[in-house]
Parts: sequence; C-alpha cells; structure tokens
Amino acid sequence: MAGKILLKFVLFPIALAGQIQQAETPILIGDRRQVFVDGHLVREPKDIKLLVHPPAKTGDMVIKCENPWEERLGQYHSVLYDRGVYYMWYTVYGKAEQDKIPVRSIAYARSDDGIRWEKPALGLVEIYGSKKNNIVLGHGFGGVKGATHGCMVFIDPHAPKDQRFRLVSNPSEFGKFLQLFSSADGIHWKLTHSDILTFRSERHHLDSQNVIFWDHRISKYVAYVRRNLRPGGSQGRSVARTESSDLSRFSDVEDTQVVLGFDEQDPAIYDPVSGAHIQAVDFYTNGTIKYPWAQDAYYMFPAEYFHYGTFLKDFRKGQPVNAGTLDVRFAASRDGIRWKRYDRKAFVDLGMKRQWDSRSIYMAYGLVPARNEREMYMYYYGSNTLHGWDREDQHSQRNKRLLKRAGGAPEVETHGLGRLVIRRDGFISATAGYGGGEFTTPPLIFDGDELVLNVDTSAVGILSVEILDANNKPVPRYSLKDCDQIHTANEISRVVEWDGKSSVSELAGTPVRLRFVMRDADLYAFQFRRASR
Repeated sequence: MAGKILLKFVLFPIALAGQIQQAETPILIGDRRQVFVDGHLVREPKDIKLLVHPPAKTGDMVIKCENPWEERLGQYHSVLYDRGVYYMWYTVYGKAEQDKIPVRSIAYARSDDGIRWEKPALGLVEIYGSKKNNIVLGHGFGGVKGATHGCMVFIDPHAPKDQRFRLVSNPSEFGKFLQLFSSADGIHWKLTHSDILTFRSERHHLDSQNVIFWDHRISKYVAYVRRNLRPGGSQGRSVARTESSDLSRFSDVEDTQVVLGFDEQDPAIYDPVSGAHIQAVDFYTNGTIKYPWAQDAYYMFPAEYFHYGTFLKDFRKGQPVNAGTLDVRFAASRDGIRWKRYDRKAFVDLGMKRQWDSRSIYMAYGLVPARNEREMYMYYYGSNTLHGWDREDQHSQRNKRLLKRAGGAPEVETHGLGRLVIRRDGFISATAGYGGGEFTTPPLIFDGDELVLNVDTSAVGILSVEILDANNKPVPRYSLKDCDQIHTANEISRVVEWDGKSSVSELAGTPVRLRFVMRDADLYAFQFRRASR
C-alpha cells in the first residue's frame, strides 16, 4: 500500500482469563489462516490490544452518473471477483419517459483490475430509443417490468450451472416479499425462487440490501435481513439472521434472531411529548460477509442511520420526517451470530463539507482481492444528499426547507461509487505499543511445514515467536533465543525462522502453543502452510 493507513480507532484491552489452562482442548487449525476477530486466539496478554484498521478512501469515483438511465444512483450495489474478472451490479434511476416516474433498475459493469470499470453496451433491452445500455434487470428485461428494489449478488456453489449467480431483490410488481433471481453469467437473469423471505405484519418491509450466502462452516444458506422492531417513535431497523438448508424458504422475518440492533450505548433523544427516550439511530443495511481467506471470520459493515427528526427541534415541532445521514460502521464475529462492535466509530466516514460523499455512505456488498495480492478492495455509495431529503409526502415542502437549513438539501445532487483499499487480513490486528508486549495462543494442532505471519513492524518494531509444548515449555530449537527477530518488515506472509531454518514439520499434528513477543508492531494473521518449492 502507498503508505501506512491512518489508524483512527482507540485500542481495546483483551478481556481474558489471566492464567493458561493446561487442560484446554486444542484447536484444530490445519493449514488455515488465523485472524484476530476477538480474543479466541489470545491467552495471557501483557500490554497487547486489539486494534481495528479502517480502509483508505482512494478518492476515485469509479462509477458516475453518465447516461440517461443513470440520472442518479440507488443505494444498493454488489461486487464480486470470479475467475480473474471483477463484476459489479449497481442500482440506477433512469430519466422519466413520457411523463412516467423514473425507473429504478440494475446495471452491470466489469473490470480487469477493480480500478477501471467498463459499462458494456449489452443490447438486451431498448430504452430511450436505443439498445446501447448496460441494464440487466428492469425496464422489462429479466422479467421485471417496473422498479427493482435491493441488489445483492452471490455465487452459489451448490447451484446448477445455469443458476450459478444469485441476485436478491424485491421488485414491487412481485409483491412485498424477497425474490431470488438466477443467472449463468451474471447478465441474463430469471426469477427462480419466489417469496423466499416473508413477514406477517403490514407495517414490516424489506426495502434494504438483504444478504444471503452459502456458509461453508455450517453447510447452510444464511440470510442477514432487515427486521423492524419499531420501538416508540422509530422504525427500529435492525439486522436479523436466519438459516436454511435450501433456498426455497427461510423462516418468517419476524421470527428471526436479531443479531445487531439498538442498545443502551446507542444515542437516544428524550421526547417530552411522549415522556420517553426515542431511538436516534438504526441500521439500514448490513453488508455481512464471511471472510474467505481465513478460518471462522465474519465481518459486518452496517449503514448506521442518524434520524434528524429525533433531535432537531424544528422537525419535532411538526410531523416526524424520515430523513437523516448515514455512514458505515464495523462489527466482527467468529460464528456470524455474536457480534462485537468495538468502539462503534465510523469505519467509512463522511467526506468533508461540499465533497461528493459528505452526507450519505452505504457499503456496496462484497470484498475482492487486489491484483497485487497484498490488498483488498471494497466499494461504497456516497452522496451529498441525506436519506429522505427529496421524499414526496404531505409534509415534503416544509421538510425540504428544514433539511436545507440543516445542510442536507444540496443545490446540485451528486451520487457515485467510490473505492476503498485495505490490507489483506487487515481489519483487526493484535498490537503492542512502543514499550512492548506479548501473548500466547491456546493449544493448536496444525498441518504444514512453516509458519508465516502477516506483520507490520515499520522501522523500529520487532517481533519474535517461540513454540511451546503441551507442558508450556519451549520446544528445543524453537525457543525465543533461537528465533531470528523479525524487524523492518511490512509483509503479508513473512516466514518465521529459528537459527536460519523455517521448517516446523516435525511438530505438525501435535498440540503446541505460539508465544508472540513484540514491540511497536501489528500482527494481523498467522498461518502454518506447506513450504514453497
């Protein structure tokens, strides 16, 4: 990466038992990469913290509004990397034709490097008098005549070849429930699974980016969906989770388990009219992924929505207004059910005043590898408009005046998709400060010939590794004094050596612990692997 990413988050102590338990059951890690989602891999920490690293904005607007069917962008977009190609499906609003309302549809783009994107003229559907467009769902194509809503795409490893790509959406003409479209190539879509997620209440709805994917860890499909809890004065948008052995039907949304929602640490505003505290934030989208390059790691990137109507006095004098600003937050989990939100600060924060992403940010779904194999790319929707600033209802003119006064109704709208860069495995590190620190892992049983680390010592940091046996004693030839110190290193897979030798194959299959002693360094991941030949 071009320079070290600025670290914005505070450090978090690892709350663990103070003593190593000798009877602890070994963890089978094989040759799979291990990342620091939580304290699962850390025992007896001494001056070791967990640190969250936000991504770097590149400043690129990789997708802009350039065509008649791209009058503006929607909020829901999806990115995949497959077989050497980067794919993007993005939501667009087209200019109105013949006094009709603008049509919301899904467009398609592709890239060879994840940086420069092509919008191919697919010729699938005629709009605005031409077939030279990149629409793949909507305007009559894909069986959708009217507006689409929601756009999340995943590759299904258990699908027939002609349904390998899956697209989650809920076009209004199909009713209020969630639908699943399938495609062999990500371009030609057809409805294959109807009403896979339903709800009972008339007040509930699924107008969000709902997420579905195959979870190899549990061998089931999992869905992370919007669930409206609706406490007093709020819609209470939360993230709920459900699972199913097939895609034909998940449990009713209102019966699903909420895994991320408002709690006592989130802001609430006292409302003197109702005499109660009203929820001031909720979660519009979730962006949940299972990290593909390590064992048991899930990450969530929820768009947190701050409701202006709850705290601006001018709004509270009249009817509530569903308008406010959003940015992206971060949570991590080892099982996809129990989530840690760390210090809850913005993971992707708003741009500065008058920048194109200064009022709203939603994460596009997906995490893709960079060509250099050292970094990962993510993408986000940004705008200088608030959610709901242009809503048309009986209070719209009054609300627009108030929003303009609050700096949320721009003279000229801007919408775009930006690119983010983050280090491979780089969401969370175990870090030691300038004074040094250390920790030991629980007992591990591995398979492989050498130990590699994703580590950053910069200029002054140092890291050493000691291997301990089942009795917590240093293994001969792998002690701390035998380890060749790692310094002046910023590497994704740094091989550890002891007296110039890296082989650890003689210890494979037996329980060992790793002792990391470090100073002014970040350790992002470790892995036992087969040695390169």
